[in-house]
Amino acid sequence: MRRTLSLSIVCLVTLVAGCGNEESSSKDSGKPPENMCEAVSPAVPEDWKLTKKSAPQENKAKTDCTLADESGYETTLIVGVQQTKSDSRLPTLKEYCDFYVPNAQEQDDKQCTATGPIKLDGAPAQLQRAVRLDDPERFLYLGLRTNKADIAAEAEEVLGDVKDAVSGD
Repeated sequence: MRRTLSLSIVCLVTLVAGCGNEESSSKDSGKPPENMCEAVSPAVPEDWKLTKKSAPQENKAKTDCTLADESGYETTLIVGVQQTKSDSRLPTLKEYCDFYVPNAQEQDDKQCTATGPIKLDGAPAQLQRAVRLDDPERFLYLGLRTNKADIAAEAEEVLGDVKDAVSGD
């Protein structure tokens, strides 16, 4: 079970890391932060102890971020933004959700959410969410996996804070 969760997180990191590497600036209204990890970190409670940070090491803007505890096994938070490129179209929310949040239990015209294998009342818990952001249109991916029940209990609220930090709300 633990190996399966770790494998799914590794797969998600790989998928998200390839998505949002468009240059951006937090100075421009509606743009994702220039460094996602710097924007996300203040929204995550200190007692989660997510001290390991990684983001793409390319020369482009760091619009993806993975935060993890020191062991890398207890809690991992992945945040990424996909923007349209000038020569391509952004997929629909359904297309995006089908690819990044398969088997979403909840979906509307603004977001889709999947939890499991354990709902957010125990450990291990996993939550994936894709949110459509406007002006400019883009997608925010949030993924959390934790083996700590206290973190799972706060997950919905904290991911809301992370979304606000990224979208500038």
